[in-house]
Amino acid sequence: YLMSQLSGGQKALVALALIFAIQRCDPAPFYLFDELDQALDSTYRAAVASLIERQANSEENPTQFVCSTFRPELVSVANRCYGISHQNKVSNIHHLSKRDALHFIANLMSEEEAVGEVTSLPASKAASSRGSGGGSS
Repeated sequence: YLMSQLSGGQKALVALALIFAIQRCDPAPFYLFDELDQALDSTYRAAVASLIERQANSEENPTQFVCSTFRPELVSVANRCYGISHQNKVSNIHHLSKRDALHFIANLMSEEEAVGEVTSLPASKAASSRGSGGGSS
């Protein structure tokens, strides 16, 4: 198989498998992942979260993982959660309880679903609603 034939989630899994294989042979003290679960479905996100949790709590080679995510699976296994706010061109870091972090993500996901529902109107409804407006062409 060629990598170009794989989906985004499959490519992410291949990359993560390579990283975790290297990590088992030559462990580093910490890993920094930016939305590593973004392209994965919930089943794979849960599996990756479980793998990270096991490795972080390993008695042989415990490793620290710093991960940014907007999905609940990694947050549910996290030891600490932080939120970052941006106001007046200044970023601030806030310690969040796991409950607050999961609540934030749930709200974010429900907003995404609402936007998805609006943007996926059937073509006939979208065309009729555009036709009823008072704009000029």
